[in-house]
Amino acid sequence: MMPADMLSEVEQVKSIVARYFPIYDVKVNYQAVTLYVTPISTEIEDKFDKMRIEMKGLKYIPFLAHKGGEYTITVIRAQERATRGLGFNVVLLIITAFTMVIAGAVLWGSYSGDTDLFSLNNLLWGSVYFAIPLMTILGVHELSHFLMSKRHNVAASLPFFIPSIPPLGTMGAFISLRDPIPNRKALVDIGIAGPIGGLLVTIPIAILGFWLTSSGTPVGAVPQEGLIGMGAPLLYDLIQLFVPMSQNVYVHPLAFAAWVGFLVTAINLLPAGQLDGGHVARGLLGENARFLSYAVMGILMFLGIFLYTGWLLFGLIVILLGMNHPQPLDDVSKLDIKRKALGVGAIVLLLLTFSPVPLYTTEADFHYEVDVVGGNVVNITAGSTAMIYMEIKNVGNTNYTMTMVVMNVPSEWGRGLNLENQTGVTTERVTFDLHYQETRTVVLELIVPATAVHGQYNIMVDAVSKNSNGDAKITIQTPLTINVS
Repeated sequence: MMPADMLSEVEQVKSIVARYFPIYDVKVNYQAVTLYVTPISTEIEDKFDKMRIEMKGLKYIPFLAHKGGEYTITVIRAQERATRGLGFNVVLLIITAFTMVIAGAVLWGSYSGDTDLFSLNNLLWGSVYFAIPLMTILGVHELSHFLMSKRHNVAASLPFFIPSIPPLGTMGAFISLRDPIPNRKALVDIGIAGPIGGLLVTIPIAILGFWLTSSGTPVGAVPQEGLIGMGAPLLYDLIQLFVPMSQNVYVHPLAFAAWVGFLVTAINLLPAGQLDGGHVARGLLGENARFLSYAVMGILMFLGIFLYTGWLLFGLIVILLGMNHPQPLDDVSKLDIKRKALGVGAIVLLLLTFSPVPLYTTEADFHYEVDVVGGNVVNITAGSTAMIYMEIKNVGNTNYTMTMVVMNVPSEWGRGLNLENQTGVTTERVTFDLHYQETRTVVLELIVPATAVHGQYNIMVDAVSKNSNGDAKITIQTPLTINVS
């Protein structure tokens, strides 16, 4: 026999449901009450949502399902959830603001050349051009989720910011939904609200960042330890059609903040698990969204193996958080044209903001070209001197040291290498710095004695580019044919 208090609770649930839907059967267990109802299809969404809100005040959660031609409403007790006070949000915000300011100072110092990390200049402009813009992007993204949740009568927390170390200073932000999502429309609305809100802030920041980048400092030579490059999403390139960003310049911290904003948008829009894109996919596709989630994980694994290993880590995080998206309370009501259009818009935004290789390393390139002025065949009369000019052009992307050596010269000949217009004793070896895009001329002096045997002589000039540690990188051997008459 059912306990009296449980029987009373069942009757209370039945009376609430009966006010909205005709009931023709009831099944009860210790975890839930399942009521079989006969709703009017045109009214089911509106009535269920009103019933949900009424039950929410009584600590009940209803689930609407349609299986085997029958509509059921399953009601369970809401579990008490411990919530943190607003003070925790404020503490995280303050800590993240601190780490963001430090990250901004590092970025601005690197951009401006100010090596004093904690100088007022670095802290100020790092905050203005990076910390504040990026926190605004993240904050608007999460507040858009928050406001849309409130619109659908879903309790949600204010944003929690996650501090991190430079160069980002933050791992992002999130809100906590404290109620189940009521229906598929709310899934789409809440899921897409954050990316749209964040993107509306990111685009003007990108425009200003591109303009500041174009008026900034040229990269010039790549440091021999290499540079970190950013993979530009399609939207980044589209904005440059209207605000061209100069090539081969250091990216302004504000443009970097915009790039992070685009990356955050793309990551959140991935239709997998409980990401924003996962919300939208679950709203559009229902239970079939799990197949799309598996496909996206497969694509991320492929990209992680062959293009960018960071996707492997991100994919693992998504898997640990859960690949299957919880169903909304009303998993029956259909989507309208507006929500379907928002779903298409989410796909478009993902394609515009996603970059398969977000970050890459530009390594130092030590290549060069050797051009013998007048050609590699030299005619000379015994008892005279030949001056052979060789142009060495740096076609790589870094500064390095060149060493040139002349070999296979007959022992009785005089020989020497020196830079053009440089006085001093010539030797069989010359070493000099060759800067980015620089061309220098090396002069090979050959003194052929009068006693030299007439004929053809083959000599060789070795040219080697070396890094700052003196390690040989690229070697080019230039053969010279000397005809003595």
